[in-house]
Amino acid sequence: MNETSCIYGFDVVEELKGKNVTTSDELAWPCELRIFWVHILPFVNLVRGLLSYGTSIIVGVGILLNTVSFVVLTRRNMRKIPSNLYLAALSIYDTLTLTMNFMVGVLRGQNESINKSFQSNEGLCRFHGVIVEMFNLLSVWVIVAFSCERLFMIKFPLKARSASPRKALAVVILVSGILFTIALNKVAVSGFEDDSVFGYKACKTRREIVKEIIYFYVALNTWIPTLLIVVINTIIICEVKKHKSMRQSLTNSYMSRTDEKATKILLLVSTTYVLLVLPLGIVQTTELIWNSTKPFIPGEKGYEGFMLTKIKLKWTRAFFFFFYQFHYAINFFLYVASSSAHRFRQTLKKLLGIKTNPEDLMTNQASGRNVIVPARSAPATSDTQGNDSNQSQL
Repeated sequence: MNETSCIYGFDVVEELKGKNVTTSDELAWPCELRIFWVHILPFVNLVRGLLSYGTSIIVGVGILLNTVSFVVLTRRNMRKIPSNLYLAALSIYDTLTLTMNFMVGVLRGQNESINKSFQSNEGLCRFHGVIVEMFNLLSVWVIVAFSCERLFMIKFPLKARSASPRKALAVVILVSGILFTIALNKVAVSGFEDDSVFGYKACKTRREIVKEIIYFYVALNTWIPTLLIVVINTIIICEVKKHKSMRQSLTNSYMSRTDEKATKILLLVSTTYVLLVLPLGIVQTTELIWNSTKPFIPGEKGYEGFMLTKIKLKWTRAFFFFFYQFHYAINFFLYVASSSAHRFRQTLKKLLGIKTNPEDLMTNQASGRNVIVPARSAPATSDTQGNDSNQSQL
């Protein structure tokens, strides 16, 4: 299209508004691209609003609810259960991700002076890069560790009786140490920081820039843990169905109904993560593949089509990233809403000073079990005794 007959000038492009347009600017923003930008701008503004005001709300609510979850999960009657240590660690790492990644991202995107303080300080940029990468990894890999713990409890119930809070804490520390070591690569290597969904300019860095490392980040943050969670959850569901069938046929089963209810918490938390991360992972991977194709030089044939798709993918990724953030703030609601979280709700009510049913508290104290992730009960001598025991724990 002829530039002289184009209905939109260069001032519709934010980065060119009030600027003396050069020949390179004209080639980078031809008429077709400017027309498309005007048409997609309402969607872009919507995404920007979600990632500023919406993210701020998610961060505030998420920090509050994760703190409450941590306090409940670490109460004396709750922290004795190994699985609750995974959930408590998840609350910590989710809170740190909300703070160090999303809150700092919003501040850098909305406040130029704050972003400049990062740009002018190489040490601060490296530190921020390491902790963002580490806490992002920890939040998802703690879920993977929790999934493995549940699978072990179901597949090997007799060996699982030796599980203890100390062993669970050791696993959390080991996973944290490994992922911290992996995240340290951000000290020396920079990859994809120049395209933040929050819209801030990347740090000026003397680190080696390796664009290909983003594939490693995406795989470790998205595809590998997602695949593991889906596979483990599938095995768990099959095992639960098998134990149900065994119970219905009145044969011996090491898995009680309480164990099945406990497993629902894992399935709920991990499935929610998969549903929230999958759209982002698909779009992000598609964007990486598209951007890694032969780059078109401005003015070259095919440049407009390449850039149209690139812009669509970028803002679609940002849109799904907003919903992905809910993963770090939603677990409290899952605990409260789950039918398996009776003990969590009772402890929460007690913590808030809300009147609870004395019979429920006496039952919980007598059983000494956590109903978020209850301890495995001893095998009943008969099917009737097993049913009575299960009913008393719900």
